[in-house]
Amino acid sequence: MADRIWYGSEWQASRPLKIVHVGDFFFSLKKKAPCQFSVGGKLSNGLIRNGHHVIDFSYRDVARSSGWFGSRRMGRRHLFRALKEFLAFSAPDILLLGHGYMIPPSVIEEIRQQQPGMTVVQWNIDALFVEANAKDFAARHQVVDASFISTAGPIVRQLIGDKGHVGYLPNPVDRSVERGRAFALAYPEADIFYSCGNPARLRTICGRDWDMNEFCETLEERLPPSVRFAYAGVRGQPYVSGAAYAPLLEQTAMGLNISRRADYYLYSSDRLAQMIGNGQLVFMERQTGFDRIFSDQEMAFFSSLDELVELMGQYHSAPEYRKDVARAGWQRYYALFNECAVADYIIGQTLGTLPEEAHAWRYLVNL
Repeated sequence: MADRIWYGSEWQASRPLKIVHVGDFFFSLKKKAPCQFSVGGKLSNGLIRNGHHVIDFSYRDVARSSGWFGSRRMGRRHLFRALKEFLAFSAPDILLLGHGYMIPPSVIEEIRQQQPGMTVVQWNIDALFVEANAKDFAARHQVVDASFISTAGPIVRQLIGDKGHVGYLPNPVDRSVERGRAFALAYPEADIFYSCGNPARLRTICGRDWDMNEFCETLEERLPPSVRFAYAGVRGQPYVSGAAYAPLLEQTAMGLNISRRADYYLYSSDRLAQMIGNGQLVFMERQTGFDRIFSDQEMAFFSSLDELVELMGQYHSAPEYRKDVARAGWQRYYALFNECAVADYIIGQTLGTLPEEAHAWRYLVNL
């Protein structure tokens, strides 16, 4: 599988496209919104750097701006009207819907009737093992031209049926967003980073359900006292976002990437990109399937708690080796999944313009 650093490409569409991107970006009217590392913002960056005219439409903010007391739910009707009016005015080639839960299939159908020549694409990075997410994604898939989801494997087709095009969406990195280089630090401020929005919600790790406070306490007990943890939202530490969140990523040597489940092929929260994009050595369950794309010299894969503890101890005691593996993972992830490459892949897959050799990782996703 050839790796290419991708900033601009001869494989993109033959002419620049006008794209209205509906989603969440780097600004939000919601206080303390974790928008600094927004996937929507990174995808827009990639599309623009690939030469397209991209117009960001922050749908939640449009709804909040017209709802009573800033309520986006109370501003839904205004959102629908504003989006329809703007699309009629701008006449884009592509309507790209990111996490468009507030825009139901019925409204998408109305928009398609209004703009019959426009291609409609949805992308989503929410977990399909959450029933509401799966239901919403499947419903919108029936009224768009293409869907992209951060889960791979047969389960996606089982959910949405045989109709339409669907592709795997890697969590993108962007060097203008993920700016840290933790592997280059001689003296990182901490050794292991872990962030969790709700530690009491159980996560299945190596076949056992864990409260994450308990899990992290277990790691602390089994690892040498010299291992320093950087926590957010767990073990009594506050959950952080924005400017307070970035230093935890940039100044910590290693990161623990644990989603609620590991048995959905190639699924990970976007925190994976945030950690590896900032140069951390990432620990991840082998069951996720990422070991089909990355080697043990690029990420730290584990299949049991004992193996995780052993690997953490080994890398902690061998910082130069840890730096080499972290740097290799960072380089490969950027080669495959930088914002320009992922944006090019979405457009090329949708329009059917990708040569066979482009983005060779896509042959592993089994969709």
